[in-house]
Amino acid sequence: MVASCAEKTYAGTTIAAVAAEAGVSPETIYVTLGGKRGLLEGVIVMAIAGEDDPPTEENEWWEMVAQLPDPHERLEKMVEYSCRILARTGPIHAVIRGAADKEAFAGDLGRRLLNDRLSNQTERIREHLGKDLKKGLSVDEAGQRYCALTSPELYYTLTVEFGWTAEQHREWITRLLEAELLRAS
Repeated sequence: MVASCAEKTYAGTTIAAVAAEAGVSPETIYVTLGGKRGLLEGVIVMAIAGEDDPPTEENEWWEMVAQLPDPHERLEKMVEYSCRILARTGPIHAVIRGAADKEAFAGDLGRRLLNDRLSNQTERIREHLGKDLKKGLSVDEAGQRYCALTSPELYYTLTVEFGWTAEQHREWITRLLEAELLRAS
């Protein structure tokens, strides 16, 4: 289902085509997700959660991050986590952005995803880097910088438009965030 939504525009994707690809009836999609809007939201939620990142593994990841003694290592692992999500969700974010011009709900969904991402990332900054931020930089400001630099739009520009590898993107973002957020060692 994710591939179908990501490879086409929102307007060009039909419930019938998605249902056929998934091996279910169109009625199943309507009953479970409520149609195209619910499908798009369901696809992004599934992509964010990731099939390879069950909640127990996610909790173990953040426990591991908390145990790292060096703020640079903690930030590196935070960026790595964000980039894994970006790799999964980038194409779906592009569909959401493309649909936002004609579908108000898609604009609302994009804003809600941004607010959720900002809130979650700011909390991670507070938890894992709060005491290591540059003097005068608040946790909220650090969260905004982190959120902006790990945005799906920037990821798309660098990896699709400019042809960077995911690793080039991750390394560059890590260096930028170290310079923007952390006190000099």
